[in-house]
Order: sequence, then C-alpha cells, then structure tokens
Amino acid sequence: MKNICRISILFIYLLLTFTGACSSSGNNPKGDLPEWRFAVISDTQGSRDDPSCINTPIVCAIAVDIVKAKAELVLVSGDLVNGWFRNGGTGYAGQYANWKRALGPVFSAGIMVFAVRGNHDSGPERYVLPPLPEKFEPGEEALARLEKEFKKAVIQSYTPMNGPANEEGLTYSFVYRNALIIGLDQYTGGQHKVNQAWLDGQLKEKRALHLFVFGHEPAFEADHRDNLSFYADSRDLFWDSIGRAGGRIYFCGHDHFYNRAAVSDSNGNSIWQIIQGTGGGKLRDWSGIYSGNKNVRLEYYNNKYHGYVLVNVKGKLVEVEWRALVDPGEGAWQSLDKFSYTADTGSAGL
Repeated sequence: MKNICRISILFIYLLLTFTGACSSSGNNPKGDLPEWRFAVISDTQGSRDDPSCINTPIVCAIAVDIVKAKAELVLVSGDLVNGWFRNGGTGYAGQYANWKRALGPVFSAGIMVFAVRGNHDSGPERYVLPPLPEKFEPGEEALARLEKEFKKAVIQSYTPMNGPANEEGLTYSFVYRNALIIGLDQYTGGQHKVNQAWLDGQLKEKRALHLFVFGHEPAFEADHRDNLSFYADSRDLFWDSIGRAGGRIYFCGHDHFYNRAAVSDSNGNSIWQIIQGTGGGKLRDWSGIYSGNKNVRLEYYNNKYHGYVLVNVKGKLVEVEWRALVDPGEGAWQSLDKFSYTADTGSAGL
C-alpha cells in the first residue's frame, strides 16, 4: 500500500507540473477567482483489527481524487485515526504518521488541510455510552499524549491559532476567498459542547459572503447516541447562531454513512446537516429515524460507499456533491448526491 501512495504522489506531481492543477494561495489571496472548491472528509480511521489505525486504501483514493478535482482546501471533521483505541498497541505518533502518509497526495499538492478532533482523537465518551472495560481505559496521561500528537500532526504554519483559551489550533476561524470557515472542537470544554460565546463573537460580524461550519458530532441525532443533542438547549443556540449569520450548512461526521437532512432553526432558517463519515471507517446501517427531533427532514442517505464531499463556490452560488467511491478496485467515482443554494436566499436546487 505504501507503493500505491508513492505512485499516487508521483502522479499528482506530474499533474501539477504539466497542468498547474491544484494550488492554494493563502487565507486571503488577492484577485479572487469567480469559482473555487474545497473538499470535506471525516472518519478516516480503520477497522479495529487494523494496526495502522486508518483505512489506507480509501484515504489514498480520496486524496488522489481531491487533487484531481482541483480542491484548494480540505476540511477534516474528526476521527482521523482510531486514536485512544490503540489497535494492536500502535502508538499515537505512528497513527497520525500513517494518516499523513495516506493523505500524502493532498499535502504534496500544497493543498491546505484543516482538521478538528473527533471522539477517537480526544478520548472515550463519558456521559451517554456505558463505561468502558478497564483494559480499554487510556488514562489521563495517555489522553494528554494523544492531544499532543494530534496537534503535532495537523497544526500547520497556516493553521489559525485564534480559538478560545485551551482550544488554540483545535477551534479556529479564517476567511478564504469569499468564505468564512469555522472549525469547532467539541471536547475541550466538555464532551458534546462547543464554545458558544467564542462562536457568537466570530459570527457577530460575518466577514465574508459565505459561511461554512464544521465539527465532528451531528447536531441532530441519527445513529450514534453521543452527539450535540445531549445538551439540546445548547445545541439549539448553536443551530440558531448558524442560521442568524446566514449559514446554510453544518458539516460533521461520527456516523459512518452519508446523510443530508434539512433542519429549521427557531427563526425558520433552513440549514443542512451533512453527515459525511465515509472517509474510511466501517460503514454502518441506520434505522432511518432521527431520535428526539421531529423537525429533521431527511433528503438523502447512503451507507453503501466510502467517499467525501466536494463544494464548488461560484460567486453567490454554492454547489455541493457527495462523491462516492463506487468501485475501489477500478478507482471509479460517482456523484450520488447533489444540491445547491445561493448565499443571499438559501434557496435549494436539487
């Protein structure tokens, strides 16, 4: 598999050399282009019996396709590796090294990568799920090392360090071209929470036409019971803040399938929750029921394929597609879900 990644990196180098295919130009490039795109991936960890702690073939395939798509940024919604659940005793540094190696085509192309933590990157769940068997407990010192290795692997020279206290490099916001992008850690201030005061401050004066927010946990429960709805009132404030600022999408993972749902905030603004936990983790079945909330309207669901989300920004228009790896052996991709909206009205066009 290492050879596959090396071949992929060589292919990308040649692609860049002869076509100028994928370049990034900083957080505030001059001369905005009328069209640009970014990718969103999540849950790239491997199965529990894989000592690499990531799904190398899938992550490599996604990385190559992202570069071919000429994405300028990659947002990663957590669970990069199996993390505290150390498959075969694999150390944290080794796990993240494997992740960076598999995502090598993206890094080699100079595409900026912005990641936030998932539950596997931060520690076991403590409120919703049953207690862990003692043999699986990582301990506080181990969790501190896990956070250190996450930061060492994902914080780059371009990573914003403007998050709230104790969340620098984990929670952040930045403007890229005509978009304000906000990544949220949901574990530092207590599991299943975001720092709402900090977020409100970032959204008070929206600095760009578009707003894209991403984190690991769904705001509205689909499969896993551990999510932001554990604190429903806080979750509602979070959802209202996105709608009030003109945001129309919240990207997340955690559940290992693709799921697009429309959820209105308290002011009637429709916001899409895009669960795209298809980056490598074992795909899961779902009951089709959003637990505890009748206000969630399912629009598309698929648990058959791994894949990622590609977002194309054309002025006010935003086009979103879920690209599915329908034939890993042949490297065949299909866009199985597509939708669009305009930033000024939020109107959808399926």
